[in-house]
Amino acid sequence: MPSQPRIHLVRHAQGFHNLGSEFHSLPDPRLTPLGESQCAKLQEEHFPPSLQRTIPLVTASPLTRTLHTAWLVFQPALSNGKCQPSILAIPDAQETSDYPCDTGSDVPVLQKICADQDWKVNLSLVKEGWNIKTRNNRYSPASDAIKLRARDARRLLREKARALAANGDDDVEIVLVAHGGYLHYLTDDWEDANKLSGTGWENCETRTYVFEKDVNADDEQAWFTETMDSRKRRGISHPMPDHDKQAELFNLCMQGWEDQGLQRPDKLPAEDEASQPLDEEERAGQEPAAKNMDVDKQTGVVEVMA
Repeated sequence: MPSQPRIHLVRHAQGFHNLGSEFHSLPDPRLTPLGESQCAKLQEEHFPPSLQRTIPLVTASPLTRTLHTAWLVFQPALSNGKCQPSILAIPDAQETSDYPCDTGSDVPVLQKICADQDWKVNLSLVKEGWNIKTRNNRYSPASDAIKLRARDARRLLREKARALAANGDDDVEIVLVAHGGYLHYLTDDWEDANKLSGTGWENCETRTYVFEKDVNADDEQAWFTETMDSRKRRGISHPMPDHDKQAELFNLCMQGWEDQGLQRPDKLPAEDEASQPLDEEERAGQEPAAKNMDVDKQTGVVEVMA
């Protein structure tokens, strides 16, 4: 009998924006050298090539740091002969805020980055405007909009899992590389969500989930639940709290994010004042970039100067 599809969720490795709030004005930042080494460690400890032979699908948010993490960690899966040979970029899995560091590159720039780095990425779902984050937009930083696209991402992953199972895969495993804040919305798991800045997920942390209901059930939300093996791996002995408890934890998390000086999604209005894409000055972020860093706006390359 086929087993339940497993969804391996991974937070991206360290990006330059993770070095401090003064770096949040960097547009679509790349991984730091430490971030690249974190990817190697994640593969060694949790996803060695021998365990990637059965993975049929690798997906990621279309931001540079998530695509790079997926490429560095999951190249063995992408070449295992079973897996789709390109990372499927999912715009609904992008990070929550509208800070420049959480706003993706324009499609032509993203295409060039992937080509220049020789990352094999399927960008068919990434349309013009995917990185416009006005308040009345699908990719708004307001909580209600994030919850909707998180639901749609779960539905998409369920659709992919169903298709793989229908094609004869009895042990479906799907990878999604995404972002610390967004992963709480995706999983509706708000325990310890203030452990770090804006998240409870460490860089390159991985957790494993199954669908709360049968993968073929008509579940509008397509909820996930974390496996007990995954929870025990991170020192937790009890199952995920139910959704009523998570609603209480969500409110505590929102207050915690506000106390950290971060954007509070549940207090953002539904619409901008002008409901227009942010201009260059508005997208410059809450704080200036560090003085020893420069960004090529056409390619997104970050240069650190001595």
